[in-house]
Formats: sequence, structure tokens, C-alpha cells
Amino acid sequence: MFELRSGFEHSQLNPLTISLSSGQHLALSGASGCGKSSLLQVIAGLKPPQHGHFSYQQQVIDAAQLSFWRQQICYLPQQAVMGAETVLEVLVLAWDLKSMSSVITKPSNQECEQALLQAGLKIALDKQVAILSGGEKQRLAIARAVLMQRPVWLMDEPTSALDPAARNTIIELIASLNVICISVSHDPLWLATADKVYNMDIEQE
Repeated sequence: MFELRSGFEHSQLNPLTISLSSGQHLALSGASGCGKSSLLQVIAGLKPPQHGHFSYQQQVIDAAQLSFWRQQICYLPQQAVMGAETVLEVLVLAWDLKSMSSVITKPSNQECEQALLQAGLKIALDKQVAILSGGEKQRLAIARAVLMQRPVWLMDEPTSALDPAARNTIIELIASLNVICISVSHDPLWLATADKVYNMDIEQE
């Protein structure tokens, strides 16, 4: 349940007020500079909200609950964070950093290859990340999220570096997962696939 204002959107815009269930996708839309990414960062726990709160599993997510909340989310910024040198190292980074719950075991190479295929990537696990394109890095980050099996995905412009075929693959992947997805996008096709859209433009028809 969200009733939230980040402080970066227009002061006349109504706060985001919404409830989401597993399998639902909320997209944040609007012109550049309207505060979409800042609101997503508030939801990710990276910035404090100006007003309001949100809850998950009957728990209000505040500073005391951030550790719990960060175990529930995968945050995928527009510029994908790799954090390692090879594809395999990127995929298992969360386990190597010991930031994963012991409930989810470190994936095997076969599971890593399967996650790459789900994200539309056919690349070797030992391939150097430095030579990947921006779109490949976006999809590699999504493959890592698949392996992490967290129930909430926060995605900032997830199709910005993707061609139409790759975008469609990711749309189909999100639809197949029983996750709560909250995304920021300018992509009309991506927005059309969302269950709910929060338009952050102040001049709305």
C-alpha cells in the first residue's frame, strides 16, 4: 500500500495512492524531470519521502525496516550496475557479497545460463562485461534479478537501451513472474502492458 510523495514531483500532483498485489505492474509515466526516478528511489529506500508512507506485508517500511525491505526488492537503475568483470561474476555477485538470504542458494552455472536465456541473452558465462553493449548490460542485470527471486522489482527505464525484440522478451518475462513490478518508463508499449499507470505530469487531460 502506497500513499507517497517524494518531494521532487510538482507540488500540485496528487500523491501516489495505490495497493499492489503479486503479479501486478505499476508504471510511473510523465515528462523528463517530473520526479519519476526520484519517486522510485524513495520506494527503493534510497531517499526519504517528503510525505506519506508505504507498507509491505503489513509492515510500514521506515528506516527501521530498511534491512528487511532491501531483502524483498531488486532495484534496477537505468544504468545497469555490474560490479564484477565477467558475466558469471555479475550473476552471482549478490551471493559473493553475502547479501542474499540463506533461503536462496547460490545458482549453478546451468541456472545462470537459463536466466540469461530468459532475459534474451546468449552469451558465455566467462565473457568480459566491459565489452557488452548497454542493452546487454540491462538484460544481464535482469537475469541476475531472476536468479535472486525477490518478490518486488523496481525498474528505471528498463527498455531504454533495448531493441523492439529484446523489449518484447523482457515484457513477456515480467508478465510470467509473480512479482510486484514498479517501473519508470517513457515507452508507450511498455506502459500499455502495465496493470496501472501513475501519470506524474501535472497537466493531465
